[in-house]
Amino acid sequence: MNPFALFEDDTDEPDEVEFVTDTHRRRFVALLIDTSRSMAATQSNGVVAIDALNRELARWLPTVRAEGRGPLRDVEFVVVTFGAGGVSVVSGDGTPSAEDGGAFVPASRLELAPLVAGGATPMVEAVELALSLVEQRRRHVQTVHAQQTGGPRLILVSDGAPTDAEGNPTDDWRPLARRLEQWRSTGRMRLFAFGVPGVDDEVMRALATASGYFPLADLDLRKLLDLILVATSEHVDFEQVRSQVYGDEFW
Repeated sequence: MNPFALFEDDTDEPDEVEFVTDTHRRRFVALLIDTSRSMAATQSNGVVAIDALNRELARWLPTVRAEGRGPLRDVEFVVVTFGAGGVSVVSGDGTPSAEDGGAFVPASRLELAPLVAGGATPMVEAVELALSLVEQRRRHVQTVHAQQTGGPRLILVSDGAPTDAEGNPTDDWRPLARRLEQWRSTGRMRLFAFGVPGVDDEVMRALATASGYFPLADLDLRKLLDLILVATSEHVDFEQVRSQVYGDEFW
C-alpha cells in the first residue's frame, strides 16, 4: 500500500515556527495510542506488540517528517498515550499546553521517545484531553496568530475496552459518544478509529460511528501506521480510508 497515493504533489517548505502567511490553513491532528498492559502481552509476528510498535514508529516517523515538508506542511500533531502512567502527552515538550503549542509539534519535526506498555485503559480520559487540547490550540491560532484553521482530526488506536484508572470497566464512553456526535454535527471534528484484535467494537463504533471505525483483522502495525498517515490528509474521507483498509472487498 502506498500511503501517499491520495496526496497531491507539493514540496513547498512548511511554516514551521513563524505564523507569517495566511495562504494555508493550520490543521491539528491528535493521535491517541493505547499503551495498556495488553500491548505488553500481545505479540505481532512473534514480537511483543509494544516492541513491534516502537520498531515501526522508528520507520514511520522519518516519513512523517518528510511529508511535513510537503503535503503535511500545515499539520501540527499532538500524540497522547493511555495506559502506562495513565494519560500522557508524548509529543512536543510533553506538557498539555495548547496555547503556546507545548503539546503540539509540526509534522516536519515530530519525534517520539520509545513507548512503554502497562496499566489500565483510560481511553475516555485520553479522548477528552485530546478534544480540549485541539480546541484550545485552534482558538489560540485563530485569535493570536489570525490564521485560518481546518477541522481537527482525532485518530484513535486501541486493542481493548475503556476502563477507569484502576482498570475497572466503565460506561463513561456513553456520554463521551454523545459529546462527539455534537462536535460532528457542527463540523468541528472528525474521528478515525482503528481497532486491532481485542478491541471493543461497540465502543469504537459508538465513538467514531460505523463510518469512522475501521476494525483490523490482525495486528499489522506497519499497515496501521500507514493508514494513520493516510487519515491525516485534509482531502481524505472515511470511504477512501476504508478502501485502503479493505481494498476490493469494500467495493
